[in-house]
Amino acid sequence: MQSERANNPTESTAIVGMVPDQVEAVGKLVYEAFRDVAIRHGFKPIYESLDFATLHMRNLSRREGFTSFVAIEGGQPLAVNFLDQRNDIAGVGPVAVGVEHQGRGLGRMVMEALLEQAEVSGFQSVRLLQTAYNMVSFSLYCRLGFDAKEEIAFLRGRPPDDERTVGAIRECTPQDLDALDDLSLDVLGFRRRGDVKTIMPFVRPLVVEREGRLVGFVCRFPTPSGILMGPAVARDEEALKDLIVGAARLAPGDLRPVVPVSCPSLLRWALQAGFSLSELGTLMVRGTYEAPAGASMPSIWY
Repeated sequence: MQSERANNPTESTAIVGMVPDQVEAVGKLVYEAFRDVAIRHGFKPIYESLDFATLHMRNLSRREGFTSFVAIEGGQPLAVNFLDQRNDIAGVGPVAVGVEHQGRGLGRMVMEALLEQAEVSGFQSVRLLQTAYNMVSFSLYCRLGFDAKEEIAFLRGRPPDDERTVGAIRECTPQDLDALDDLSLDVLGFRRRGDVKTIMPFVRPLVVEREGRLVGFVCRFPTPSGILMGPAVARDEEALKDLIVGAARLAPGDLRPVVPVSCPSLLRWALQAGFSLSELGTLMVRGTYEAPAGASMPSIWY
């Protein structure tokens, strides 16, 4: 058995940015770490395949606005974290530690490096979406100064085909960006333009209008098991419901909205309409926070 000293990070443990030839190893690390913790708690893994996890890591390594932090020993990646700097609020994740290297403090090491960078960059708020069944990560984030602010329901399914919308649904255009910023500032206190601009070249976000006024938008991200929905911002829960129904009209297969429990009418409608609850998450915040003045869905980062 190794000693506790040998299990801890050593002087040879370095934090570096991910380089292209590390993508495959980091993808494998992330896939196996998330798979391990999910299966141990009786849940389906977030990353459904090694290929999808590796593709995600490759995209993040190339995406403007993301900074990677990889714990390296002997040239081997042991832990990884990402800082999302695309918006007014800094986002965290995915955070993963190699299965065989857990319990050594490496998760804390990459988190502290990220938080130091967020502070240097001037962010007043750092946020993440934590998987509720992972009590180890929850404890770590609490020790690092994060507060639990909101419980999030991860849903999967589709609304009935005959469900109708109150507002008019259409795809977002570049001309909508200023209106989306105004809506986000009113509801959340910060802009989400970075999320919208990132996804627009691939799948255009949806907007909902009432009497010609934009009252909500949602980003959509295709995955092997359905369309992940979020982030979303809306004046009220009815507008978010319209966006979910509108998304179902435009694409087959399951939708995967992430609904805060502080939107009880929307959550109740979704469960009664046939959506199932996959798991729960926790929105955690370090720094400033304002409760939404409307309805919203987080992204997979915050």
